[in-house]
Amino acid sequence: MIGLIAALLAAAGLRYEVAASEGARELAIEARIPAFPDRDGELSVDDGAESFVRDVGIVSANGAVPIERRGDSWFAPECALRGCRIRYRFGLREAAAAREDDDLAALHGEVVESPPGAWLLRPLRAPTGATTELNVSTPEGTRFVAGLPRGPLKASALGGLPYAAFGDLRVEQLQLEGGSLTVALARGARRQSEEELLGWIRSCAVLVAPYFGRFPVDGALLLVLPASGHQIHGRTRGIGGASILFLLGTEIDLAEAHASWELVHELIHLGFPSLGRRHLWAEEGLATYVEPIARARAGELSPEKMWRDLVRGLPQGLPQRGDEGLDQTHTWGRTYWGGALFWLLADVEIRERTGNRFGLEHALRALVARGGSIADRWPLQSALDVGDRAVGAKVLEELYAKMGSRPVEVDLDALFLRLGVALRGTAVEFDDRAPLAPIRRAITSGR
Repeated sequence: MIGLIAALLAAAGLRYEVAASEGARELAIEARIPAFPDRDGELSVDDGAESFVRDVGIVSANGAVPIERRGDSWFAPECALRGCRIRYRFGLREAAAAREDDDLAALHGEVVESPPGAWLLRPLRAPTGATTELNVSTPEGTRFVAGLPRGPLKASALGGLPYAAFGDLRVEQLQLEGGSLTVALARGARRQSEEELLGWIRSCAVLVAPYFGRFPVDGALLLVLPASGHQIHGRTRGIGGASILFLLGTEIDLAEAHASWELVHELIHLGFPSLGRRHLWAEEGLATYVEPIARARAGELSPEKMWRDLVRGLPQGLPQRGDEGLDQTHTWGRTYWGGALFWLLADVEIRERTGNRFGLEHALRALVARGGSIADRWPLQSALDVGDRAVGAKVLEELYAKMGSRPVEVDLDALFLRLGVALRGTAVEFDDRAPLAPIRRAITSGR
């Protein structure tokens, strides 16, 4: 009988009711937790958030029964055995002021940003296949946003959920080809109007969709928060959802925004699965390589500038003394430009082997069609296999076998000569008689 009850509770899943106080200073949380396979009943939150969890107790007919805390965890064996309801508080604004960590909690003006894993107390060993329902209520004048999908979440993804925020936010839904993007703008004084800003964001999102065949993630969140001066940079976070935390200087004008590459770079990240840390080069390299191509195809960047930037940037990705391959060498140059070099070589090789019928975009389109976005964690080998099958050649797997675990010397001068790209001073000249000139044009134009 106990086993049957546990199975029924696991099927019911976890459920959180979260109520934010005025200014999101504190969260009052009630959680329904099903039985789970851990005799000690260990519960916790993301590393670093434990000290802001208060008054944890099991709800009973006689009131709340405190749960024992040891170290950074709470232990409730009865919850593990039968399931339970617990209540607790989380000092959200205090955590944001103390930690100033976007992956935990941080203040951006009056907006409090914090991924839900920071404040959702949960079993460290959740039931296999268990789901999670999250309901958040806020006082008038405060919005809650998160890059979460519609419907239940996987309980196993609670520790990697995307960025979320509480505050005075304008929220707009942009309908795009094959999906949508939720934009949350922190209100406040800035040089550009909200309408101008939304127009620029839409133009960036629209040019990403054609490369992937559709907008990569339906319901992704773009959280635009204020920064001082002319700063512009972002970070993308997935697993269990998709979100971009984008800091935009209040002094940036519209011309600066349109000339920048940062937002398109972050949007490109949405179209590739989350990988383990040793494969960060694949994620960052892809965004570095595809961003200028997507902008060139949309007419926002000239082909000359696109190739000039590659000619200048890619040498920074070549292996240096002591290099151990892309998986083991985590320098800035190898991560961004070494990764970009991998994808350029893959793009060229795919086109050579298929008579220019297919390119890297066709491999990535197949990946997105299979759900391979930042919202899910995949093994790199699985992503490469899907891409290779789509183009009918084992280019990605073979290239990774060469470059993943050992340094590979690449003659960039010879490669650019074959593509018909030459840098003369600060200007780029194209040679349409070069053997790979049709490939160069196809990469830039998409035709």
